[in-house]
Amino acid sequence: MELRQEDSGSHRTAQVGEELTVVLTENPTTGYRWHSKIDARALQQTGDRYEGPPGPRGAAGTRQLTFRVLRPGPARLQIVKRRPWEDTAVEEFSIDLDAEQG
Repeated sequence: MELRQEDSGSHRTAQVGEELTVVLTENPTTGYRWHSKIDARALQQTGDRYEGPPGPRGAAGTRQLTFRVLRPGPARLQIVKRRPWEDTAVEEFSIDLDAEQG
């Protein structure tokens, strides 16, 4: 399942073992990056990849974060955009999941 910023705040159903990919706009040259906040018993982060444009330097690209559903039941997938040295997020992505045994 692929999710984008416009999916934030939604409720989704997923199967145990399913991979979820979240694609979010990011400009790492500003210091702000997306960081996941997940329940490690319910979700496992399996990927983190940034794809930038070929030019100009400093332009925004996309961050792709991938997660695997580990167990049935409710879970919250939350990702915040912040600088690593700051606790305050400037943007947030979150969805509520109902995971089902497949």
